[in-house]
Amino acid sequence: MSSNLTAKEAEPGSGVNFDHPAEKGYAVTVADRDRAVVVSEPKREKVAIMGFATSSRSMAPFDDPSYEIWTLNQLYRHVPRATRHFDIHRNWDEDNVEGTDHEGWLRECGIPVYMADKVDSLPTTMSYPVDQVIEEFGIDYFTSTVAFEVALAMREGFTEIALYGIDLIVGTEYSEQKACLEFWLGMAHAKGVNVVIPSTSAL
Repeated sequence: MSSNLTAKEAEPGSGVNFDHPAEKGYAVTVADRDRAVVVSEPKREKVAIMGFATSSRSMAPFDDPSYEIWTLNQLYRHVPRATRHFDIHRNWDEDNVEGTDHEGWLRECGIPVYMADKVDSLPTTMSYPVDQVIEEFGIDYFTSTVAFEVALAMREGFTEIALYGIDLIVGTEYSEQKACLEFWLGMAHAKGVNVVIPSTSAL
């Protein structure tokens, strides 16, 4: 993976280091923006899907090169590396942390970014392939970005899906998102995927 940016240049307060040692010798590129096709060399078998909760966020395998690290929203401000990024909210350019340049980060990050719709001015953005995912699994049931991520990881054949920083214990995270994520994790488990959730996670 290559980028012109250091973590400091990417955004004030950003924790992402695009030259992180665990990414050495690994390339993940957008092969087809219209079909949301991503090519990774060499193919990794494990993915760590990240959330904001401090109960387990720091336990993620950031230094293990066998894992892709998937981030969401403005989580890149708090993690040392990211392989792919997800911002599937249609109001992605609203209500961001004051003093940050979220659009600038998305434009310059150089890694695949999944959104509701690709944005022409953000060169590595793609529309999340929801139609293909629904066709593959036969169900349209998504209430959170993390559910979208788990479904995509299954579709791409990852053999391990680990979740860090994900608790889903307050508000709509508990009432609407938790059951949906549990469904997709159950689907993954039924398909033989190794699902990893730290014991400190409320999930």
